[in-house]
This record gives sequence, structure tokens and C-alpha cells, in this order.
Amino acid sequence: MPMFAVNCPGCGASKEHMSPGAAQIGVHCNCGVTFTVDVDEQTVDDWWERGS
Repeated sequence: MPMFAVNCPGCGASKEHMSPGAAQIGVHCNCGVTFTVDVDEQTVDDWWERGS
């Protein structure tokens, strides 16, 4: 199955091994940012900083 990667919009870390098996996926980064990825476009769709 093909995979792809996107960069976290908060810290720029590469988030890899995303599978194109869904229309949209959510990612939680260690920097405190959560973001959704548009799988068709392979881009960050929306993001926000998680509260403590």
C-alpha cells in the first residue's frame, strides 16, 4: 500500500507512513498540535494547538 508524509504545521516535523485508505485522518504531534490531513490532496486540512 502506498504511503505519504506531511509536515506538522506547528513544529515542521515530518509525519510519515500515512496510508491513503481514508478520506481524512487526524494526527497528534508531540509539540502539542493536532491536525487533520486531506488524504486525496495529501495536505494539512485544519490544525489547532491542544489545551493542557
